[in-house]
Amino acid sequence: MSKKEIIIIALKVIIYVAGLFLAALGVSSVTSCTISRESTSSGRAVIVTTDTTVIDHSGVLEFHPLKR
Repeated sequence: MSKKEIIIIALKVIIYVAGLFLAALGVSSVTSCTISRESTSSGRAVIVTTDTTVIDHSGVLEFHPLKR
């Protein structure tokens, strides 16, 4: 191997190690950040409901005469 090839390999190793270091630094900076929020609410609610009743009836209606 020539001196130039050894320098190129050494530079690749340095760049690789620097990339690993920066990645670890980025991960540690993201995981160390914590955000916390607390909220309390109170109030009154009005619930309005609508109910629909359907009566289905078939048959004969008989009306008896009224006796007096």
